Amino acid sequence: MTVLAYGTDRTGGGPRLHVHPYDEVFVVTEGRARFFVGDTVLDATAGQVVFGPAGIPHRFENLGPGRLQTIDIHHSPRWIQTDLD
Repeated sequence: MTVLAYGTDRTGGGPRLHVHPYDEVFVVTEGRARFFVGDTVLDATAGQVVFGPAGIPHRFENLGPGRLQTIDIHHSPRWIQTDLD
């Protein structure tokens, strides 16, 4: 596993559209986020978990107001990411 902490105070801020060759799990620990996973759009708040399957493009953004903080769990011993935009 590779575990990353991500945070942003900027409404609309978040990682670019990207893909991994392994599954990823997002745990929202603070704030509100909108996740784009393939053709699915999900809103999540603190305490909720979102699943990103291997090979499916995804991104998320801070809905605000305030900080978005996530823990991103990559099901791989090393981080591999291909940005798509």
